[in-house]
Amino acid sequence: MKITDIRTMRLWGPRIHDVGGGTGAMIAKVVVRVDTDAGIHGLGEVDDFAGVPRIIDYMREYFRGRDPFSINAIVSELLYGTMPPHHREARHGVMAGGIRAVTPCSPTATASGPVAWAASGVEMALCDLMGKALGTPAYNLLGGKFRDEVRIYLDRSSPRDIAKLPAWRRMATEAGEAGFTQIKFDIDYVAADRAGDVWNRSLNRGQINRIVERLGAVRQAAGKDFELCVDCHRIYNVPSAIRLAQALAPLDLLWLEDPTAMTRAEPCAEVRAKSPIAICVGEMFLAEQFASFIAQEAVDILHPDVLFCGGLHEIRRIADLGELHDLPIAFHGNGGALATIAAAHAAAACRTFLGLEYHFIETGWIGGYVERDAPLFRDGHLPLTDAPGFGVRLNRKVCLKHLAPGEKFLE
Repeated sequence: MKITDIRTMRLWGPRIHDVGGGTGAMIAKVVVRVDTDAGIHGLGEVDDFAGVPRIIDYMREYFRGRDPFSINAIVSELLYGTMPPHHREARHGVMAGGIRAVTPCSPTATASGPVAWAASGVEMALCDLMGKALGTPAYNLLGGKFRDEVRIYLDRSSPRDIAKLPAWRRMATEAGEAGFTQIKFDIDYVAADRAGDVWNRSLNRGQINRIVERLGAVRQAAGKDFELCVDCHRIYNVPSAIRLAQALAPLDLLWLEDPTAMTRAEPCAEVRAKSPIAICVGEMFLAEQFASFIAQEAVDILHPDVLFCGGLHEIRRIADLGELHDLPIAFHGNGGALATIAAAHAAAACRTFLGLEYHFIETGWIGGYVERDAPLFRDGHLPLTDAPGFGVRLNRKVCLKHLAPGEKFLE
């Protein structure tokens, strides 16, 4: 079996509940399809980020004719290249479309950024393809499953009316009534109405007081057994992050996410040393970045995203790295239904897994552009099936309704 094509389909539509509770925003989701000469194809998802389409074009030409079962080799070659004289299937010179093959390293000369994001979606599609070819669920490619269903946590950002405590309580009760037992809020939006200088990376006392008050209303409405988390989006400096963590301690949060800029481990380690709340980082990390943060004692909970870390095999490797250091793993989730189902297959195969994030609970088309023989969510969990690969198929009606201008349905 050989790869014959790698194609994409960009979907475009409204996001009903945006960050900060906003309405009227638009969002894209991008499906990847890997085709083979055996008539078997696999589906994956990439995020709609700058540079990703160009890397997909590169992968299409570079990996045409390659064995789709060589998943780890294909991803490793794209991210890191190979050594001279290179292997017999390596491409050299100018490929179709005027794309130059870069054999000694990745096409962006770095293993991170757009090249890793594109590789994640293609690796995802290859896992789906291999599962179909072997007649087995994708989680079996990773060693089998520990669980039959995967816990989902909802990212709620904030209500639109952040100054009204009933709006915060309502978010908690609605999540609980839908069967979910964990939600996360965005610190930068919780008290944006009390912000002062938007440049200085600091939280003022008024903001911190309102954050505690509003999240306290959530805790009161949700109850003691509900898990609450907060995301700082890498915005704050060390003193503000520490001050925030100590102020929020009475609410018994599961984690404080990305409190400082994530380019260096040292500031995050300073926060962790003084924080009464576990520190969760890593949504854009590869395995080697997690290794650095673990070595510098800057993380309590690993938080990779299957869309950005290199795919299912890489996220499983990150989970194993965490387990060796007695650290649990949760999955950041920036994807739609396809990436979420794919991530759930990886989560099922990770022993120390805590929860998988989902952002788009109100936006039905994002949860419905693929379909399968099970609901997307049931009682706050994503149930797994024993269907081959990810067990999904494109929902033609939803996809055609939300095709971005100039796009074609992936027949």
